[in-house]
Amino acid sequence: MFLGYAVYAIDRTVLSAMIVPMSSSLRLDNTQLGFLVAAQYIGVLAVVYFAGILSDKYGRLKIIVAGLAVFTAFTWLIGLSNNFAEAFIFRFASGVGEGVFWPVAMASVASYFGARKGFALGVFYVGFDAGSATGPALAGLVFSLTSEWQYTFLVAPLIGLVPIAMALLQRNSVGAIEGAVDRLSIGRDALRLIRQRNVALVMSFAFVATWASVWQVTFLPLYFNKVLGYGIVYAAYLTSIVPISGAVGKLALGRLSDTHDRRRMLVLISGLVVLAYLAFFGSTGIYFVILAAVVMSFFSSAVFPIMQALMADSCGGRIGTALGLNTTSQSVATVLSPLIAASLFRFGVGKALAVGAMIPAVLMIVVALLLKEPRMEASVETRKEEAAATGLKAG
Repeated sequence: MFLGYAVYAIDRTVLSAMIVPMSSSLRLDNTQLGFLVAAQYIGVLAVVYFAGILSDKYGRLKIIVAGLAVFTAFTWLIGLSNNFAEAFIFRFASGVGEGVFWPVAMASVASYFGARKGFALGVFYVGFDAGSATGPALAGLVFSLTSEWQYTFLVAPLIGLVPIAMALLQRNSVGAIEGAVDRLSIGRDALRLIRQRNVALVMSFAFVATWASVWQVTFLPLYFNKVLGYGIVYAAYLTSIVPISGAVGKLALGRLSDTHDRRRMLVLISGLVVLAYLAFFGSTGIYFVILAAVVMSFFSSAVFPIMQALMADSCGGRIGTALGLNTTSQSVATVLSPLIAASLFRFGVGKALAVGAMIPAVLMIVVALLLKEPRMEASVETRKEEAAATGLKAG
């Protein structure tokens, strides 16, 4: 699952690294640029809610392999695009593959590792960081050798063949957790969950947290190029450094969340995200920019395994449905965020990205303050029951 999520990220970040030469070659205006970046996220949004149903009907292994195969194949086709329409369609289709893979893989990990789900999801999410670091670096290398953006989309997806082969080789292990995750259901089950206050709040947090961070995946190389004036290849390499910090944050803080109050951690981390963003967008010197980028990635990335673990704890055992709702909420944010940012580019790339990052980052703090920690409440109830039982015995 880790390797699959890494390829998922490579698929996304190759586009972000090549957005400048690709935009020039295909003659994209700002609106088309926004839709092209959002196309993949629209594809994810179209199917992510139904992924669990498909896995229940056809088997988890088949769905995981199908998702990997689809977004690998259609990323290749993006390299053959001659105009905006073709690039958009291929990008949308690759997003469909990602939407099929993502929630099934994540819910499987959360169920399989139980009480260690915070750390396990942190490890899973590090796959995204590994891919986010590999994608821009690989794209920059291929572009530096060929001076053609098309070749970056033809080379990078080759890595997708590895997790496909490994999933097939490990089919017995994947099959062992079939049925361990509640199916992603349509209708009453999902509505019951949404009506629960903490589930609705975690979904809201998932939305604003994703909105606050998705620009790092889609537009960070553009920021380095257009705002700070770095070359395309250098911007790609610089971007590849940032996810490494995010990976460390997910592992360290995800593991810490297994033994500490996840709600309080989200409040604290959200505040640190705001401060890190202020430092990043206010920095101009290369060393300060790199340091601020590393810090912002560490904290903004760490919220995701903690958030997903909190949702798994809040759903009364219906992990598949709950994480499907969460990923749907995130997918809505990934569609809206690049469209909003691109529409504001006429005021300047730097201002557009700063506004698009800071507003939802502040909202993260507000929503996190309203969350509850189900494990702590359960612990309090247990202590009350034990005290009552002790009183009865004494009587």
